[in-house]
Amino acid sequence: MFTVTNVLKESILKKYIKKGDIITKFCDNDFEDILDYVYADGLESGDITFIRNGIEQTIEYEKYDYETLGLDFDESVEIVPRECCNNCIFCFVQQLPEGMRDSLYVKDDDYRLSFTSGSYITGTNLREKDINRIIKYKLSPLYFSVHSTNPEKRNFLLGIKKSRNVLDLLKLFIDNGIKINTQVVMVGGINDGDDLRNTLSDLYKIGASTCCVVPVGLTEFRASKYKITPITKEIATEAINIVEEEYKKHPFFCWCSDEMYQIANKKIPDYDYYGSFPQIENGVGLIAKFIEELRVNLNMAPKRIKSKQIGLFTGVSGESTMKYAKQVFEEKYPNLKINIYTVLNDYFGRTVTVTGLVTATDIIKQYKGKTEDDDYYILPSVMLKEFEPIFLDNTTLDEFQKEMGKPVVVNKCSGEDFVRAVIKGGKNG
Repeated sequence: MFTVTNVLKESILKKYIKKGDIITKFCDNDFEDILDYVYADGLESGDITFIRNGIEQTIEYEKYDYETLGLDFDESVEIVPRECCNNCIFCFVQQLPEGMRDSLYVKDDDYRLSFTSGSYITGTNLREKDINRIIKYKLSPLYFSVHSTNPEKRNFLLGIKKSRNVLDLLKLFIDNGIKINTQVVMVGGINDGDDLRNTLSDLYKIGASTCCVVPVGLTEFRASKYKITPITKEIATEAINIVEEEYKKHPFFCWCSDEMYQIANKKIPDYDYYGSFPQIENGVGLIAKFIEELRVNLNMAPKRIKSKQIGLFTGVSGESTMKYAKQVFEEKYPNLKINIYTVLNDYFGRTVTVTGLVTATDIIKQYKGKTEDDDYYILPSVMLKEFEPIFLDNTTLDEFQKEMGKPVVVNKCSGEDFVRAVIKGGKNG
């Protein structure tokens, strides 16, 4: 139950609900979080139970699609992430060093965040009440970390003794109209090879919408009892071959992440291979999309620009893509120079190569005082917290700019935004 803090003037309930009323139920569902309100607001009719002056009342409502219940609540109505009950042998949270943002140490495994934010969940902490709520509210799509459809292997990877059969759970959701996107975090010697083949086949048979295969991420702070080694070129190549075999049978169902291709030293597939890019947030097709957007927008760019020199920061895995961008830009604009600054990851350990895990600490340590000729820097947005200009190591963007002594343009990791950042220095117009 939550207290109403405001009734909007366009609310259809303004004659019945007042500020200070305590809402206990929407449509006979206990008011647990914002999802109950959103569900009720999407219905053409329903009922609301509330308490005023200690007296419980229930009213019914009818509304058109364009109308709203128009109620505001305090921040407590928002979703508080449910913690993970697993002890995954590759858990990245357990591999983090001290001194990072507090939110990074939260191990969440929450179906509500999967629906609202695309977070991957395992489903091992779902209660019957949760399952029924997902089906009733049609919370679709959901994103599941499957890893393996072999129950023993999956439980081992999750670090638990028992769990609900993941295929039965996913099929229940799919049969009730819930779209399911899945992922496999691949650990060499456990869920690769034939196990990966079987997992992809099983997921397709039950009707999963997509599956992506990503290599396990390891830092030097890993303290798990089970020894895991980084994915090798040979294992990555085999995984790509297995996934591409399945892709040929079922196009746009499964992909390997860009990082897997980089480990295997294989060419990233072309833009059309990824369809509507449903797994791009998981690093699947990000490079192909960037290159295509870069090509299209560079063709439409001005024929001439002012002479300038730009510094560009990237992780090791992003170096080849940035070298391509440098080449095509400098071919079109001979008076442009782009310096690529590849950052080695000492903060997490050099087995970590992705750009999104580069910290200000490493950039400053490796490049401060060595880039004086640059007019400004371009920094990919994946190095910063979403909606807030702060690095993983708690360094703010302002602090970083002061340390480096140059203005910084943040690129949103799209080819279009990159072209804008190079040509206009991030300025519009």
